[in-house]
Amino acid sequence: MKPKMLLVGGWNHSGTSPLVCTLQRNAKYAHFGYTKQLKYLPSQDHKIHTTRSILEVYKHVLDGTWENYMSDEPGSHRMNETIDYEPLRDFPVSYFTKLMTGDRTERKLVDFYHALHDHVISKGYKSVGDCYIGWKHRKESLSGLYKTLASEFDVKFLLIARDPIRRSNSYYLFQTQRHIDDKEICTCDLGFPDYIKDLNRAHELFGKDNVHLIVMEELWEGDGTAKKQLSQFLDHPITDLWKNLYAPDRGHLIRFDKDVPCQAYGQSLGEIIPENYYHYKEKYKYIYDSWEDTFGSLPLYWGQPITYS
Repeated sequence: MKPKMLLVGGWNHSGTSPLVCTLQRNAKYAHFGYTKQLKYLPSQDHKIHTTRSILEVYKHVLDGTWENYMSDEPGSHRMNETIDYEPLRDFPVSYFTKLMTGDRTERKLVDFYHALHDHVISKGYKSVGDCYIGWKHRKESLSGLYKTLASEFDVKFLLIARDPIRRSNSYYLFQTQRHIDDKEICTCDLGFPDYIKDLNRAHELFGKDNVHLIVMEELWEGDGTAKKQLSQFLDHPITDLWKNLYAPDRGHLIRFDKDVPCQAYGQSLGEIIPENYYHYKEKYKYIYDSWEDTFGSLPLYWGQPITYS
């Protein structure tokens, strides 16, 4: 029987952090290792940022300062609190050193996943995990890795989506706040991914039966059906969800919460007024239409503005 691996993809600001916290901290299904996204094999576009990211993790793991390091900093996705780190206390750092020594290769990463899997299984988890937010833009560069993973692991792939306009606005405000903090001019745009097109790519990579699409609003605010479907897909009970500041959506009235520090960062910079919502709804109508054509209807709260109060 192959070891289990869970890959979590999706679209930025769709609730991936509370989903990963749910799976690791509450459900004890998958453990994601030292951080939410290892970012070991970067795409060319993100090479510098990714290199700094993993080097920071490695440096602090080596000197024993990674646990709780800036874990409640606004915008943080580190997932290195004591609750995350406890199962790794006796995981030999030598595996991380081997991963980071010399050239970065897919083989090294897969071997690291094997070692991490065997360790977290001994702690009661069912699977090793990693979060690949940028997988859509890196399909070609990661296709070899995915093939290797599928040949050596029982891979399950989760995608999580959120209302396209509110998701894109959150992403834009997050990036704007980063540029404000760095005293730079923000040139980023909203960015509207085609959910169904990306879902079909995931089916090509992993096989339809190994891919599960979650709607953020329905998982946290629905009638329980989405939670039941996720439990069935993982063959593991998912009952207690981690806090999600986007559900119910507070818009520009959101307040910082140390339990999910990434979600409040920059979100109070601007409000989505109804006129703007309907403008983008018309401009990106094809995204909503393709979803409705595929699934028969739009998910909970999609397609209508929210009155924030």
